Amino acid sequence: PEGWTALPTTRAQNALIRAACEAWGCDAPMLALAGAQAAIQTIPRLALGQARVLAPTYNEHAASLRAAGWQVVEVATLDDLAGADMAVVVNPNNPDGQAHDPARLAALLPKVGRLVVDESFADPVPHLSMLPVAGQKGLLVLRSFGKFYGLAGVRLGFVAGHEDDIAALSPL
Repeated sequence: PEGWTALPTTRAQNALIRAACEAWGCDAPMLALAGAQAAIQTIPRLALGQARVLAPTYNEHAASLRAAGWQVVEVATLDDLAGADMAVVVNPNNPDGQAHDPARLAALLPKVGRLVVDESFADPVPHLSMLPVAGQKGLLVLRSFGKFYGLAGVRLGFVAGHEDDIAALSPL
């Protein structure tokens, strides 16, 4: 009952992050948030510039970036993301289910300022995950607990990345 009525302690948050890292095979710094949507709305505050979003996809990425002052271009191919200050890929994609090999996504890292890979729908296809390499500078990986496990009343998402980015995103 306490878990539904009290704010989580630092100890409880750390235990949650350890459990998520263990479940998803991640040893990078991670932040728990109130759903992946909270990460989508928070990440744009890391910087400003030109963002490219692989489209069509979930509209909130582009909308959150624009609301934060980013110039946003929706592009059709992974190669079109090169040169962006921030590139966004949903893998696997919503709504069409298109999937991208993690090696192809990793090859984008030196070509963009930051690569955001939204893996909110990746639980059934763990071989697509970038979480095993999420500690690399410039890579942010989003995961959603609710999209796959869907517990009523629980909004829980995670962002994993380089320690500097996770520290900048952390409210503490």
